[in-house]
Amino acid sequence: MEISRRRFIAAGLCGCALCGSGRALARIAPNTLQPLVEPGYQPLDADEKGLWQLCERLEEEISTSNLLMKTPDLRHYALGVLERLMGEQARDVRVYLVHDASFNASMAPNGMMLVHSGFLARVRNEAQFAAVLGHEGGHYARKHSVEGWRDQRTKTGFMAFVSAGTAVAVGATASAGGTSDSWVDLARSLNTALFLSIFSFSRRQESEADLYGLKLLETAGYAPEAASQVWRQLIEERKASARQRGKRYRDDARSAFSTHPPSGERMGALRAAAGDIRQASAGRQFDDGREAWAKAIAPHRAMLLAEQVKLNDPGASLYLLNSLGEDGWTGTLRYYEGEVYRLRDEAGDAERAANAYAAAVQHGDAPAEAWRAHGYALLKAGRGEEGRAALVRYLGLAPDARDAAMVRFSIAQ
Repeated sequence: MEISRRRFIAAGLCGCALCGSGRALARIAPNTLQPLVEPGYQPLDADEKGLWQLCERLEEEISTSNLLMKTPDLRHYALGVLERLMGEQARDVRVYLVHDASFNASMAPNGMMLVHSGFLARVRNEAQFAAVLGHEGGHYARKHSVEGWRDQRTKTGFMAFVSAGTAVAVGATASAGGTSDSWVDLARSLNTALFLSIFSFSRRQESEADLYGLKLLETAGYAPEAASQVWRQLIEERKASARQRGKRYRDDARSAFSTHPPSGERMGALRAAAGDIRQASAGRQFDDGREAWAKAIAPHRAMLLAEQVKLNDPGASLYLLNSLGEDGWTGTLRYYEGEVYRLRDEAGDAERAANAYAAAVQHGDAPAEAWRAHGYALLKAGRGEEGRAALVRYLGLAPDARDAAMVRFSIAQ
């Protein structure tokens, strides 16, 4: 069954990985946050049962959606990380890896977790991967979905009551020959305060999920700095994107109407909390799982980077590639670096792309497409014999490629 993107987005009922409150984060001790659900938990009341039923219907659609990534090995790997984080409780969580180039993950109250391909593309080690999964696990363990739904239902109901009461008061005042302005202003103030408190409530939940995730990281032996590193990378990527577009970087999370608080503050709070964990765990060894992540993601990195390049955001794409390159450049990374330059097509980009393709084929993991791109770049530079040799190598690696006939024609010419 095909599920629309709008319906798919609606399935993210709780726990956006990009939401949270830095200010509230520093005031909560991670060890004070205990799970509110036990392994095998089932909904208790009508509110929870209703939410679970909705999520189950959505999960049925998602489980057969064409948005699902066909990567059983990567899904198995994600489940293993969750088990390390959450222990027996991880058995209640179903992980769905979905094609969506945005950096995000979400958690539903019935244990359905969605992980976006855009998040997978940006992670640099297993600890960073675990930091976001732990955050989402915090939403599940702390029952944030049903809590938030009840809070919003109460507040929006009271807002309707205020509006109705205001209408009565305005009518009474007018009949007595008075002015209704003061009643209207009071109603607006009350409803605005209530409306903003809904977003504040959401930010508090995100703070709890952040700290619960840090608690899980510490217990599992992952480097606690991973959570703040994720945010540092994301902020720097957004700045790079803005610079490329000639825009000034703006953190939309500063809006009072957003569940996204100032990103820099959140990063700083997470970094400080990680420092506290390090200080309290002097002598304990933590790991970031860099090698395990590299092995798990390697077969899928080309697909993930292709999705990113198609977003046509060269500033973000080049930042991402250079960030991943800090852990060691590969043929795949160099090829997509060349693709970003080729598609951007600014002054000097043709030479930059050619250099990237040439660097890509020096690596054993270079995709077949790198040889094709390198070959055409050589032909364009007047190096015909070398160019034809590169194209022959491409056909040897991908004999059934859709453009094989065209490439053979180029070689013959």
